[in-house]
Amino acid sequence: MQYRLQGHERARWSVHGSTCQAGSDGKFVIFCGSGSGSIMTSILVRCHACLAAVAAILTASSTLAQSATFPDRPIVIVDPAAAGSGTDFFSRPLAEEMSKILNKPVIVENKPGAGGALAAEFVARAKPDGHTLGLAAVSTHAANPAVNKALRYDPVKDFAAITLMVTLPSVTVVRADAPIRSLKELVEAARAAPGKVTFAGPGIGTAAHVLLEQFSRQAGIRVSYIPYRGSGDMLADLLGGRVDVASDNIPTLLPHLKEGRLRALVVRDVIRVASLPDVPTYKELGFESVSFPLWFGLVAPAGTPPDVIRLLNNTAQTAMRTPAFQQRIEAGSARYSPSTPEHFQAQIEEWRDRFRITAEQAGIRTE
Repeated sequence: MQYRLQGHERARWSVHGSTCQAGSDGKFVIFCGSGSGSIMTSILVRCHACLAAVAAILTASSTLAQSATFPDRPIVIVDPAAAGSGTDFFSRPLAEEMSKILNKPVIVENKPGAGGALAAEFVARAKPDGHTLGLAAVSTHAANPAVNKALRYDPVKDFAAITLMVTLPSVTVVRADAPIRSLKELVEAARAAPGKVTFAGPGIGTAAHVLLEQFSRQAGIRVSYIPYRGSGDMLADLLGGRVDVASDNIPTLLPHLKEGRLRALVVRDVIRVASLPDVPTYKELGFESVSFPLWFGLVAPAGTPPDVIRLLNNTAQTAMRTPAFQQRIEAGSARYSPSTPEHFQAQIEEWRDRFRITAEQAGIRTE
């Protein structure tokens, strides 16, 4: 019994006494059974073993061929935030620089909604060939999975980490003409009228939402959280007086702060940021557990070939070292934080567990 398969290099091997050979003519020839005394069962077992070996070689050669030609079409980076949000200032420059390195278009596609879950699920279900990537964030891979048990993706099992990109501080603001002038006064106002102070943020189940709930619990206050799909609508309502307080990434809010339309109360970071040197951190004001910047990185669907992951890691890190990218993140008060795929994978797991504990302590659950 023999099978002929085209297009592979010469090879010869044995499996349980059967011979499998790829000759110089580029054809696989598989001989099953080793003599006239072989019974049919033995032949079938040996044939199955040979076919399994061939299948493994075909899979490996297919993966190698894919890696050698990658990318063979445009790459899409799926951003969980709306266009014009704080992630634009680094996701689009990254895509531009990666395009130059790979000589293939790299496109950012915004897919907001459900606290980042729509984008994350889209990436998790994409073909694992490296052409669909996701912008992973604390919200999509730690906060939302911690509070929403109905999510249709696993932040660890459904993704292959590529690299951590940046850490990004956020800032809590009010209108410039608001009576609240500090975090202390915000706490006092919320205590005086429980549930009346409205606090705008980027969505239910996001890091901003979970951390606000944790802060409120520690401060002994109750506010009304108003979720938004994008920064544009949130800012319009804040400036229009329809909400009292808002929190977002610094790049989104900094122009309005510089123009005097907003007032910064507190920064979420481990240190003060250069663009807002007079604004204290949550840590300085006694709320260390919520005083850390948010991180963003690149992921691919689980099952993406390791060689493709390594190529994307190298490409992204080269892109992030360019002067153009460095200037953009510096202007947005972000910090360049490259990593290996293994390090970023471990960080995702660590933060998933951290936010799970935070959500349990604060009693936060969404559906």
